[in-house]
Amino acid sequence: MRFKLIARFLLFAGLCVCLASIDMLLKEGLAVQNSRIVFMSTRDGNYEIYVMDAYGGNQENLTNHPATDTQPDWSPDGTKIAFASGRDGRRSRQIYVMDADGKNPIKLTDGPLTKSHPDWSPDGRKIAFTVHDLWTYQIDVMDADGNNREKLVAPAAEPSWSPDGRKIAFIASGEMHVIGADGQGLKRVTHDLTYDSSPAFSPDGRRIAYMMYKPRAHAQIYVVGRDGKNRVRLTYNKEHHGFPAWSPDGRIIAYHVVDGKCPDQPSIHLMTADGKYLRQLSDDRKARDFAPDISPIGLAVSPASKTTTIWGKLKKRARDLR
Repeated sequence: MRFKLIARFLLFAGLCVCLASIDMLLKEGLAVQNSRIVFMSTRDGNYEIYVMDAYGGNQENLTNHPATDTQPDWSPDGTKIAFASGRDGRRSRQIYVMDADGKNPIKLTDGPLTKSHPDWSPDGRKIAFTVHDLWTYQIDVMDADGNNREKLVAPAAEPSWSPDGRKIAFIASGEMHVIGADGQGLKRVTHDLTYDSSPAFSPDGRRIAYMMYKPRAHAQIYVVGRDGKNRVRLTYNKEHHGFPAWSPDGRIIAYHVVDGKCPDQPSIHLMTADGKYLRQLSDDRKARDFAPDISPIGLAVSPASKTTTIWGKLKKRARDLR
C-alpha cells in the first residue's frame, strides 16, 4: 500500500514538473512577449480571421464579414495583418491588409485571377503572394501598399521570405524550391516525389518547416536545412498536420491538426521546434481552425501570466508528450 502511494506521488510530482516546464516554455517563448496567434476559422459560419493569446484564450473575430477571409499573415512589426478575401463580390479572391485589431481593411490587388498566401518581407516593405487560376500558378511581389507589382517566378505558389529578405521559399510541382528575392538563383530543396506544402523559414534562416503529404498516408510536418540537407520529421501521429509557423525565438511551432476521428474539426496546436508536443490551443467542435501565424512582436491583449485555464488541458495532453 505504501509503495503504491509513493509511486502515485512520484508520478504526480513528475507530471507537475513536466507541466511546469511546458508552462515555462510557453511563457518564455510566447506569453512573456505577449505574442498572439492569428488563424482562420469557420466558427461564425464562414471563414473569418481570428486571433488568440499564447494559451488559446481571448479568441476574437477580427473580420466579421460574410465573405470568406483566409490565410492571415502578421506584418514584421505586428501592427498589420495581410489576408486573402473574396469580399469584393467577385469570384476571385484578393489580397487585403488590415490593422492588428481588424480595423481599416484595404484591398491591395485587383483583377480576375485569385490571389492567396500573402507573406510579408522581413522589412515590411513588400508582400509576396500566389496568383492562380485553375491551370496556372505564379508568385508576384508588390509594395506593402499594393504598388509596383511584379512577377517573381512561375510556376510557383505559397511564398515564404527568409529572415534576411534575400530568399523566398515556395512550392512548385509538389516540391519545395528557393529563389532569390531578385528572381535569380533558383534551387530545388526537396526531392520527395510526394506533395510538399506550406514552407516556413525559421527565424535564424537556417531551416525551413513544411508539410509533406504522401498518397494513402497522413500529412506530416518536417524541417529541412535551406540547402535541402538534414531533414527531420517532427510529427508522427495518425492525423494530418499542416501550416507550420515559428515563434519569434524559433523554439515553438504552431500548426493545425486534422483529427481522423473528427475530420471536419481541425484545430490549432503547439509543439517545440524538435517535435515535442506542447498543447492544443483551439477546441471548437463545430469549427474548422486552420493556418496559424504567431505575431513577431507582442501586442498585449491579456496578462501574460494568465494560466488559470490551461492546467486541465495540459494534464489531458501530458500522455502525448514524447
